[in-house]
Amino acid sequence: MNKIVDINDPKIKEFVSLKQSSLDEKFVVVESKNVFKKLFNTNTMIHKVFTTVENLEFINEHCENINFPIFTANNEIMKKIVGHKIHQGMMAVIDRPEYISFDEIAGNVVVLNGLTSPENVGSIVRSCAAFNISTLIIDEKTCSPFIRRCIRVSTGNIFNIKVYKTETLEEDLINLKSRGYTVLSTANSPEAISLSKYSFSGECAVVIGSEGYGADEEILELSDTILKIDIDEEVTSLNAAIAASIVLYQMKNLNI
Repeated sequence: MNKIVDINDPKIKEFVSLKQSSLDEKFVVVESKNVFKKLFNTNTMIHKVFTTVENLEFINEHCENINFPIFTANNEIMKKIVGHKIHQGMMAVIDRPEYISFDEIAGNVVVLNGLTSPENVGSIVRSCAAFNISTLIIDEKTCSPFIRRCIRVSTGNIFNIKVYKTETLEEDLINLKSRGYTVLSTANSPEAISLSKYSFSGECAVVIGSEGYGADEEILELSDTILKIDIDEEVTSLNAAIAASIVLYQMKNLNI
């Protein structure tokens, strides 16, 4: 056990430098007990854990193979490292999960087209897990689901989701269509079909567009169907994560 008494101790430098990781950082920092529970049930490489003494029992209880160094500190030092007052006193440096290849895409998928909010991306990942979607496709404009905030909002469910990162979203969607996928986009447009009247069938790729502008025009044009969610006319649109959850619930409800 290694006790940390100085915030500048080099043993914990990664927890400071990786708090705001870039999109494709090799390592990421994760936090919170819910995330740790999911993490401990995966094969993800854990490089080190930084925690308060109070959480050692939790780690021993939920992790069968503790093969990583553990550093402890008091709440004051932990608060400075975490960056906010409300925290659960647990952080880890882990390998960023690998992206899958296009050929590994299977089953119904969710496609994120230009989503930049970590909260929305994390929430959509959580909804994917809740509604049995095991694959997520993100384009280059979308926030990485592996950054710290996304992982926390997903409550660690990102570790159970396969992620494919596309450099050519339009081309990959066309290729999915050639494999028999139905590409569905969501938008409040005149040609959109009400979600309540749509019958899902076969494998689907559900495109969720950016928070401010929706799906790209070329993506809407190649979509087999554009869906809209019926809402009060006084409300112009729904949050992207909420819209995704409603569509995925409908798919699951119809046993697709």
